[in-house]
Amino acid sequence: MQKNIFIAAFEDFLTSKFLTLTLAPFFITLIIFSFLIFGAGSEFFDILNQIGQNPESLNDPQIKEFVKEYPIISTIAGSFIFQAFAGILFGILGTGLAILASTSVAVIIVGFFTPIIVNEIHKRHYSHIPKEGSVDIISYIILTIKTILKFIAIFIVSIILYFIPLINLIAINIPFYYLFASLLTLDVGGEIFNKEELEKILQEKRKEIFGSTFILYLISLIPFAGMLLQVYFVSVLAHQFFRMKGQFK
Repeated sequence: MQKNIFIAAFEDFLTSKFLTLTLAPFFITLIIFSFLIFGAGSEFFDILNQIGQNPESLNDPQIKEFVKEYPIISTIAGSFIFQAFAGILFGILGTGLAILASTSVAVIIVGFFTPIIVNEIHKRHYSHIPKEGSVDIISYIILTIKTILKFIAIFIVSIILYFIPLINLIAINIPFYYLFASLLTLDVGGEIFNKEELEKILQEKRKEIFGSTFILYLISLIPFAGMLLQVYFVSVLAHQFFRMKGQFK
């Protein structure tokens, strides 16, 4: 008896290869953004020190003129309490911004790893099932554009529901679930099926695919989960599609 696709995908996710695909983009981009953000912060605090200790050394004539007109600014900027508060606030905001920026970029990078993830799952579990993945780039682009246009249409049609309490919590998620499920299905399915197979699977197995993608969408709503579990999402759908392809054949 085969393991549940969510359990099987989680076991794959915990392997060193998949964890590397998940964490490496995140930490690499985190280091880059931290360097950029805190590098800019050091310049900011250099300016604060100049304002507080020697306003005449400022290179920006506008800031220098502003400090001359309001000398209290120089007193505040040079105080230990203000600089300590500014340092703590910048540290918190800077760290949060670096994490958000790095996770967002990591999601984009992980998107390019879909073929690697699908190939690894195929090699580990489904080598007996042929993997065609012959959806050409033009068809892929056309399908992606159609998906985005449908997402926009659903979003616009649902606008009236966004103003109804409680119902709006459900309505706002309908277009975003559609976009999430459609793009994930297209990415993974395009690596496993040919175009005709993919269209047939999406018609015949719509309920099963909806069930798994809906659960994955709910998981993605958990803070940071949607950003850090992209590899897991691809793994779950890859398991499901390979099993469907085995039945289809």
